[in-house]
Amino acid sequence: MFHQVIRRLSPVFAVLALACSYEGDGQMSVSQNFAIFTQESAQVIDALTDVLVAQDALAADLADQLDPGLLETLRSRGEAHLNSESVSLGTEELAALVPEDVRRFIGDEGGRYVLELTMEPAPDGGLRVTVTPTIIATVRGGEGPLGGRPLPSNGTLEQRILDALRNRLGG
Repeated sequence: MFHQVIRRLSPVFAVLALACSYEGDGQMSVSQNFAIFTQESAQVIDALTDVLVAQDALAADLADQLDPGLLETLRSRGEAHLNSESVSLGTEELAALVPEDVRRFIGDEGGRYVLELTMEPAPDGGLRVTVTPTIIATVRGGEGPLGGRPLPSNGTLEQRILDALRNRLGG
């Protein structure tokens, strides 16, 4: 039963992993959901957790505790992953994060998002930070194992996080 649910959700997660935006003519264009930073890994990780705290996606008391563990994981495994806390959104906030043609799936309840952040060495040096959101529209009574309807991102959320990280790092 569990494997059947996962197989049905796999295409949904594949869509969610791709950041996209829509141009004026309705055509989808892929937008970048990662950035490469040349600062020291410890500095990037510290700035990333600070950005998440500022965006209410991570509790402030956790940020300082996570930084050393993420840095050690990056050094020992060659990559590190961090999932944000679930961030609740009103209807308008949620609508701003998804393509226009799927906004019809947003009800009066709004929704939420969770970010998966991956840090890994970039091929040409530096640290690559990838932001992958899971955006869920709340549905009365819940729907499926996610408690709502998954929606694709329009790239706004990823860009917001990466821009805040660039600003925090001075570049």
